[in-house]
Amino acid sequence: MASEAAQPQLHMKRRLTDLPALTLPDGYRLRSLTPVDTSAWAALLQHNGELREWDADRAAPFFAPDSTMPLDGSFFITTDDGAPVATAQLHLHRNDDYAPLPELGWVAADPAHRGKRLGLLACLAVLHYAADAGNDELFLRTDDHRLPAIVTYFRLGFEPWMVDESSPTRWQAIRQSIDAR
Repeated sequence: MASEAAQPQLHMKRRLTDLPALTLPDGYRLRSLTPVDTSAWAALLQHNGELREWDADRAAPFFAPDSTMPLDGSFFITTDDGAPVATAQLHLHRNDDYAPLPELGWVAADPAHRGKRLGLLACLAVLHYAADAGNDELFLRTDDHRLPAIVTYFRLGFEPWMVDESSPTRWQAIRQSIDAR
């Protein structure tokens, strides 16, 4: 069997209908990203510890004017004092195999704030934004080992999208792992 690193990412899709309301817990706020958030965003992704290495140089293309990540459709959940503790982004696919389907990406939460469903709420903000922009559907990519994130995506109504021949077997193993928890 090929190593997980050699496998393509898993895909999920969700229709953008019947979205639940977005209600933040006390002590947290939601805001869109801004051009000055490059370093804070990279630091949160790095601190999350599940999304490889991040720094401001790696993050900079996402904040460039020609980026496929619209900042107004990309969100931070912050503490009341403004510290970013969760994030999720909308990515547009204009001229590739996914076009015109938008993507939910780079979902991360500060480990000190996990268990409050802040990642789910950041994702939900992206879903609402994408729906309000006229999109009917959205997809995401994830990795087999990110079980807590996959549970969040299932809670949000995402379904596995079988994009390659390895998908059915991998999704079956993931569902068994989740059911065994």
